[in-house]
Amino acid sequence: MTVIFYNHEKKQWFHQDKNRSYMFGYQHRLCFANDAPSFSLPVKERNGKIGPFVGIMISESSIPALLKRKKQYVELIAHSLQKAGSVSIVLPFTAIAERSVQGYVFVNELERWMPVTAPLPDVVYNRVKSRADEKTKSFQQTIALLDHLRIPFFNRSFLTKWELYEALQNNERLRPHLPATIKVQRVDDIRMMLQIYGSVYIKPNEGAKGKGIFRLTSSPSQTYVMYEHINGQKTLASLGELAPLFASGRYVAQQAIDADTWKGSRYDLRVLVHYRRGTYAISGIGARLAQAQQLTTHVLNGGKLLPYSKVKNRIDESLLRDIMDECGKEISKHFGFIGEFSADIGRSKDGQLYVYELNAKPMIFDEPDIQRSGTKQLIALFEELTGFASS
Repeated sequence: MTVIFYNHEKKQWFHQDKNRSYMFGYQHRLCFANDAPSFSLPVKERNGKIGPFVGIMISESSIPALLKRKKQYVELIAHSLQKAGSVSIVLPFTAIAERSVQGYVFVNELERWMPVTAPLPDVVYNRVKSRADEKTKSFQQTIALLDHLRIPFFNRSFLTKWELYEALQNNERLRPHLPATIKVQRVDDIRMMLQIYGSVYIKPNEGAKGKGIFRLTSSPSQTYVMYEHINGQKTLASLGELAPLFASGRYVAQQAIDADTWKGSRYDLRVLVHYRRGTYAISGIGARLAQAQQLTTHVLNGGKLLPYSKVKNRIDESLLRDIMDECGKEISKHFGFIGEFSADIGRSKDGQLYVYELNAKPMIFDEPDIQRSGTKQLIALFEELTGFASS
């Protein structure tokens, strides 16, 4: 390990080995100095290059929570990178300039985030928290700069459910694994789906974490519709009651799969996937069990963790690996390079696997072993993209 230093007064990174020359960050030569350091970091060096130097890009509004050490996922990545001999800087996208960035480095000895000025990173990892932030002019300008400089950047945006479906359903290998989905614009769209499938999930096109989902099911006589939501259910005499909601154009309708169950409750899988040397490989598989309302398996909305070992023998993992690889390649083709994603996967009672959703900004997994594996693969990806990977 080599050691690099930072001086707060001079806002300067430096090394103290006068017989060596190092590059640190994007096309930046690390200077030699005997200044008193504010802190130091042990780092990995490869052919005169320190790093990789990883930029974790977040929203400006996330900075107060970061400094209060409430950004658990970001801190996990920063600690893991430091342990591997890499350097990470957490920075709002508004703080990236043409030659330098303003951000925060976690210093273990001080047990806090320290503000620093630094060269441009070797790679940038997008953890901006909202779609609204990604639509701002400053965010788009930052992305344009990174593209111009050819600094690797992922994942460049949130994905909507309809965008994903349109991209994936053009792939012949994936099409059989997609529940039928439409973009809802009027009541007749739902009426048609109910006539064909009997039951459909209505999901906010830009939703996440199971928020805002409800299910509509036709009665056997088709004289009324059952409306189920997180907090209960009610009977609708007419779909017209939902017309104002559908007219907003903010929802998609997805065929309700006759899902496999475990002890009477339906379950699905949460799969974490990372890019590695030309393919997309599974880093971990978790399972989630729906509870009394049976509407969503998301833990934040009443779902429950289910050990994957309980249902592992029901899953064709070879097929699942192929589906995830195809999904990763397809969404990267349509939306720019996707380095990691998570997937919600269902299994029907006849054994068919279905891709319910893909998420380009995976949440932290509740299973520690999956999160450790995912972090390890993420670090390997940073190294691969910046030329630090072992051959």
